Formats: sequence, structure tokens, C-alpha cells
Amino acid sequence: MSRIMEFADAQDTSRVQDDSQESGIRDTDTEETSVKQAVVGDAPDGGLTAWLQVLCGHLIVFNVWGYINSYGIFESYYVATLNRSSSDIAWVGSLHIFFVYFLGSFSGRATDAGYIRTTLAVGLFLQLLGVFMTSLATSYWQLLLSQGVCQGIGDGLLFCPIVALMSTYFTTKRTIAISISACGAATGGLVFPAIAQTLLHRIGFAWTVRIMGFVLLFNAVVILLCVRQRLPPRKSGSLIELKAFTDLSYTLFAMGTFFCFWAVYYAYDYVRSIPS
Repeated sequence: MSRIMEFADAQDTSRVQDDSQESGIRDTDTEETSVKQAVVGDAPDGGLTAWLQVLCGHLIVFNVWGYINSYGIFESYYVATLNRSSSDIAWVGSLHIFFVYFLGSFSGRATDAGYIRTTLAVGLFLQLLGVFMTSLATSYWQLLLSQGVCQGIGDGLLFCPIVALMSTYFTTKRTIAISISACGAATGGLVFPAIAQTLLHRIGFAWTVRIMGFVLLFNAVVILLCVRQRLPPRKSGSLIELKAFTDLSYTLFAMGTFFCFWAVYYAYDYVRSIPS
């Protein structure tokens, strides 16, 4: 849940930074915002369409972080079957998580420009391609490219846009909406490790991963059917809002998050290998 709340807080801070720009730019932004407000109205803060976006958010977090949470099971399997060190295998999971966060800056801007469905469609395709190619992988480098790079890029195109999208549908109920979506990490963290733990030694690695891929595919269909962008596209604007880092509180928050994540994923990846 903390991952999504951090992204939402970062977006709110970025909006505050926009308000502190030069007066001419601020007046232009205000006029543009007023026009958009007149066109789309206030955030509905509820309703079928709004809650369907929350469902999409839950399923995307389910797909992204639920699968990542199962990596520890595969890590021990990779070490045993590929005859590589834990340090080598760790690069697979590390690249995966790196792309999830790194691509957020770019996928988030694409969402602002009105390409939410395209961004999610490409992300879901790469996510599924990476998973099913992982099921065919027989060497370390194949695994690194399929699960680490391909699936990681796909997940990076999914995570940030859905957080931004949900924020446009809610005001007073935003915390509830984001919390429900964040719970996808918990439900996915139960489902995918259970699938891997139960099936890995029964039907083998390839079909275990494919079954997980079919779960992702079902969720992907639901997401593409339900997702709707509410605000008109914002074509202009920088790719990365560097002025946000002039806010000391935001900069300290970003630094704290950076160092915090140094330790977060160690347990996910190595918890199964510690007892041995």
C-alpha cells in the first residue's frame, strides 16, 4: 500500500510545484485548468465508472506486485536449476523492479497526454510476453531478458498511470480508492506464491509460469474493457518536473524513499534461502 500512497503524494507535491511557477505561466495554467474543469466538471468521487477504475487499479497492482512478491520462490529454483549464484539471479528481480519505478516518469507523462489506453495496452502486452517467454527460458540470459527486462518494462508502463488515473476520479474518497487498489499487492501476493508453491514441483516450471500468465491475461482483458480516462489530454509540459526538487520536504521524502527501498525487497527475494 505504501508504494501507491507514495506515488499519489508525489503527484500532489508536483501539483503544488506547478502553482509556484512564474505568474504568466501560472495564469495560463489556471485558464487551461478552468476550461478543463468546465468541460469535464468536478471529480465524481464515486459512481460505477469511478469504481471500475479502482477495480482496474487493484488488478494492475495484483499483476505487478503480486507477481514480484512471488519472486523469492523462483529465486531459489533458479539457483538450483541454472547453476548460478544468488548474486547473478538477483539481477533478474532487480532489473524487474528497477523498470517498474524508472519508467513511471515516462508512462505517467503519456497518461497526461491522453494515451492511457495505449500505454496500458502496450504494458499489458509486454507483461504477458515476458511471462510466457519466461516459461520457455532455459538459460540465465533468456531469463534475464524475459522476466527482468521485458516483463519489467511492461510493469513500468502499468503501475504509475493507473495511480494517476484513479486520482482524477476521487477527492474525499481518494484515500479509500487508493487503499483498495493497493490491496492488490496483498491479494496477488497470496495468489501467485500459492500457485508457484503448489505447482512448481508437480507440473514443472514452464506450466506453472504459464498458468500464472493466464491469470494475468484474464486480468488484462478486464482492465482494457473497464479503463476510462476522465480528463482531457495535456499535450504540453515537461517529461519530468525537476522543479519539484526545489521543495525541500519533497526532496527529503524522495531521498528517504530511495534509501528505504534498498532494504525492502531483500526479504522477498531471499527469505526462502535464508533457512538453508
